[in-house]
Amino acid sequence: MKSNNPFTRHGIEHLSPSKINLWVTDPALFIGTYLCGMKGSYGVGAFRGTAVEFALNKKIVDTDLSKEATNEFLYGSFNEQCIEKGLSTENIKAQKERNTLETYYDQAFNVYKDFGVPEFYQHKIYYTLHEDLPTPFLGFIDFVFNDAIRDLKTTARMPSSISTNHQRQLAVYSKAFPDKELWVDYVTPKQAVSYKVENVEQILNQVIKISLGLQKFLSISDDPYELASMHYPNYDSWMWSEDMKEQSKTIWSNK
Repeated sequence: MKSNNPFTRHGIEHLSPSKINLWVTDPALFIGTYLCGMKGSYGVGAFRGTAVEFALNKKIVDTDLSKEATNEFLYGSFNEQCIEKGLSTENIKAQKERNTLETYYDQAFNVYKDFGVPEFYQHKIYYTLHEDLPTPFLGFIDFVFNDAIRDLKTTARMPSSISTNHQRQLAVYSKAFPDKELWVDYVTPKQAVSYKVENVEQILNQVIKISLGLQKFLSISDDPYELASMHYPNYDSWMWSEDMKEQSKTIWSNK
């Protein structure tokens, strides 16, 4: 029996902040990735962030953990991610990121060292956001403390303000812990800056409207290639890797 849910008809079993943000930022890339089966490439910068978070959690849970033991978690996590994605640990980009791990970690630890032990680390959320959106949201919160949700972002350049994408991400998380403050902690090798998410309900309503708009778009057709014909890729965007451009030729060729 045909589902009445446009998301499930297109194989989308759950929503997430990253999916919603991608739809807003680059609709064609969303369509190629989630409707037409394009495979994205993983940047080693993402491995860096995961490794720093992993080692940081180990240290703030066990404050007696030595520097050597902390580094084992830090570098071990990074190397494991490289191996899992088929990337040689001798890769030039991987080596460059590995050489900065401790500086990122040190900045992050200076922010988190006085917060105490988190209630949850990488806490899974899974719930429906609105009665007209039957497809649930799935997400993982970096750190949940007694009074706040905190999301750690490692970045090469320090932003001057919290990004809209990150505000949406934290607003979605707020549904799980509505009484806690929301913070995004940006960390570079040289500094750390924390931003509090304000106007949460307003941002959450924005997420709902975006999601409903996406749902309406998906309801136009069950044919992903027909939907793809309504948006054309912006190949000048940094988000399109050479591999993804090549894959997209089978979707947008001669359209």
